Amino acid sequence: MSNNTHGDEALEEQIARLRARVAELERSLEEARAQRAPEPRLEGVSYQATFDALPVPLTVYRPDGTIIALNDVNCARFGTTRERIAGKYNVLADQQAVAKGYAGTFQKALSGEEAKMPATFYDTVPSPMHPGPSRRVWSQVTYVPIRDESGVRLVAGVSVDVTAQMEAEAQLRQSVALLEAVIENAPLLIYVKDKEGRHRIVNRELEAFTGKHRDEIIGKTLDDVVSAPVADMLRNMDTEAVASAVPVSTEVRIPAADGMRVYFGTTFALRDEEGGVLGTCGMGMDITERVRAEEHSRKLQEDMLRIQDETLRALSTPLLPIASGVLVMPLVGELSRERAAQVIETLLDGISRQQARIAILDVTGVPQAGPSVTDALLRTARSVRLLGAEVVLTGIRPSVAQALVELGVDLGGIVTQGTLEQGVAYALSPRRGASLSRGDGYRQPGS
Repeated sequence: MSNNTHGDEALEEQIARLRARVAELERSLEEARAQRAPEPRLEGVSYQATFDALPVPLTVYRPDGTIIALNDVNCARFGTTRERIAGKYNVLADQQAVAKGYAGTFQKALSGEEAKMPATFYDTVPSPMHPGPSRRVWSQVTYVPIRDESGVRLVAGVSVDVTAQMEAEAQLRQSVALLEAVIENAPLLIYVKDKEGRHRIVNRELEAFTGKHRDEIIGKTLDDVVSAPVADMLRNMDTEAVASAVPVSTEVRIPAADGMRVYFGTTFALRDEEGGVLGTCGMGMDITERVRAEEHSRKLQEDMLRIQDETLRALSTPLLPIASGVLVMPLVGELSRERAAQVIETLLDGISRQQARIAILDVTGVPQAGPSVTDALLRTARSVRLLGAEVVLTGIRPSVAQALVELGVDLGGIVTQGTLEQGVAYALSPRRGASLSRGDGYRQPGS
């Protein structure tokens, strides 16, 4: 029992010593706190509060690459706390940071120069700073050395969110690429010239048209690219477009190796926001095949109209050979001066070609005999007699005969028969000229 008592006493002494040591340490801590300098302030505001209030992510590193401080914005950006990062993350030991170039840029700052990273991206995780689904964020980090009299003691990293800028640049690049694709693949000649007339943009169609590579066109004027007449024509279009508030369009014909090429050209001025002229843009559509097709169609139409006219003329003044040396021309409708001239032309040509001796004019279809009709009949008869042939007039209606008598028309030398059948019989009779020898130059219809 004495041994147990002795052991308890030893344990109590050890506990007492420990308690005394704890009390001593607590007094030391209190003394240290009492001797510590107050936190620096700026106009009553602590530097820590200022550090946390900055609207951009800010990080402070030791020279060995370890993060020792970061502000509230930076914590929110990554959805974490200071305790999880400060003293635990080292940029020089992060393989991903090394691969993306952060470590190398950090080393430049350690050498004493401000170093800026190119824009890089990271994918966010849902947090108060980035609510909603994960998205890609672009930032640009600048490392700044912090010195004292001994040199670089710390490195500050400032991160600027350039997501909007990068997205706008990507959209602009996409728009430019789309516009370039339109210009390059359009089935049009397209060019853009500055206000001095130098080419700035051309497409493959223009290369094919000029037979020159775009390197031979860019920066050159029209005089260096096309022939003088074509250059003058296009330059006049540019001048007119600059002076006009609307595009200028015209059809342009340009000599080419395969013949004349036809383009429908449009030129318009390029202006800035104040209306000043930046240059001109021209577009040309090759319409050669269409124009050729239209010209061919027009020629076919003209030929068709000509054939139709000739057919109508032939139908209106038909000349029918009914026997050797005998021709019949039946006339239908009004006999105008123009048609009378056609009758004479057709009849004389037929008599001459076929060596005809008798021409029968059947006027059964002529409704009336005005001065134009009587004049036409007399001129026809005289013209036929000059060729040594004989005219037989058939089918005179009573009204026509009466009109001829009232007009006092002298039909001497013209044989008349009542019907076409009688006229044909007369022409085929061996005695077809007997009546003329007896002086019976005019006969009433049906006699």
